[in-house]
Amino acid sequence: MALIRTGLQRLASIFSSGHGGFGLFSRFATQNHCISETTKDVISTCNKLIEERSSRNFAIVHLLGKQWRVTDGDLLVVEGYWPPNIGDNITLDKVMLAATKDFSLIGRPLVQPGLVTVTATVISKGLSHTKTHFKKKRRKQYMRINFQRNEQTMLRINSVVIANKINESPKNVF
Repeated sequence: MALIRTGLQRLASIFSSGHGGFGLFSRFATQNHCISETTKDVISTCNKLIEERSSRNFAIVHLLGKQWRVTDGDLLVVEGYWPPNIGDNITLDKVMLAATKDFSLIGRPLVQPGLVTVTATVISKGLSHTKTHFKKKRRKQYMRINFQRNEQTMLRINSVVIANKINESPKNVF
């Protein structure tokens, strides 16, 4: 009985105007204020790390239906038809995550446009190695051999740059 009484007293004190005159809402207001201060602190430290560029950046990029983890100087072999020609410089726009060893920027599902810039160069285009498909049924005199080669594009990642500060407008605004 005493446990129920103390619980009811706590509820009454929460809903009463004992905490700054607002009751229940004053608690939420102070909690949101604390959360916003910590968020501002985290964002400012991340912005300082972006300016220093002290560590190597990496990103997870969505490209032709697959996700790739890329850093500066990586080589990607992408299977399937892809229109860019050899020597073209391209920008990979679908960045799902960008990070350093100190912090991560996670997109929902993509990181804010203009915040992270991933550039790549098309190195070569060609066909993959020959894949053999062999079918046989025993004692039925049935045997088939098929060969398959898929188109491939090789990319070199030039740079992964966190271009802007977090929570600021993009630099290339008209």
